[in-house]
Amino acid sequence: MWKKLLLILFVIVIAAGVAIRRFPHSFLFSGKDETVKTESQETKVQPVAVPEAEDNVIDSEVAQTRGEPVELKIEPKKVSQSSLLKDVPFTVQAPFGEWSISTFQNGCEEAALVMAAHWVSGKPLTKDIAKQEIMALARFEDKKHGQSIDTSAADTEKLFGEYYNITTTEMRTDITMTDIQETLITGALVIVPADGVKLKNPNYKQPGPTTHMLVVIGYDAEKKEFITHDSGTRNGKGYRYKEAVLYEAIRDYPTGDHLPIKGIHKDMIVVRKP
Repeated sequence: MWKKLLLILFVIVIAAGVAIRRFPHSFLFSGKDETVKTESQETKVQPVAVPEAEDNVIDSEVAQTRGEPVELKIEPKKVSQSSLLKDVPFTVQAPFGEWSISTFQNGCEEAALVMAAHWVSGKPLTKDIAKQEIMALARFEDKKHGQSIDTSAADTEKLFGEYYNITTTEMRTDITMTDIQETLITGALVIVPADGVKLKNPNYKQPGPTTHMLVVIGYDAEKKEFITHDSGTRNGKGYRYKEAVLYEAIRDYPTGDHLPIKGIHKDMIVVRKP
């Protein structure tokens, strides 16, 4: 009898085991899967290193990778520093008001040279000295070019070496307004050829000279004005022009007796002390 009971129990246990193996896992267990994955089974997400741009400048691709807004801006270059050469002597191109004499009426280039040369040398400049040197320069040009009415920026720059033996000069072409401002900041003096009509100086005999040359001695960053020694008027010492007015008026002209001006070339002469 006991043997039969044990045999029946053994058969029941075997059948139960087979049934458990055949039923799906989801049928036997309710709720979430509590199976713990080992470290080898897990998929690890490694962080992506984003290289930093040089000089802390983030380019568009790096910014997008970081999820940052991309904004590209090009700011115009501005000069915020003022400058002034206080030791540049001044002379009118007609030191004693003799405007009817052609040498003085057309003596703006010579006057600019005289002022610059005496600034470099540090020698005093009086009306008498200015008159004598303007006349001497005109005679020198008459022999060299056959006239002394108009002298281009390039030929005017050459006169420093030829007449005054000054070699600390530089001719620069196609300049910007910033070029003038930055040159002045370095302590150099600037001479520019200009269309005097566009300068609209009320002290000129109107409408003003079509060919003119003046010395720029400083820049006022706050008022946005260039400070000049304008030999075309007795009131020209330290005369101020709005930066846009002066730059717009800059225009080189050919050497000769009022020769036709072809195109607009914005040039300047840079003068430095040795």
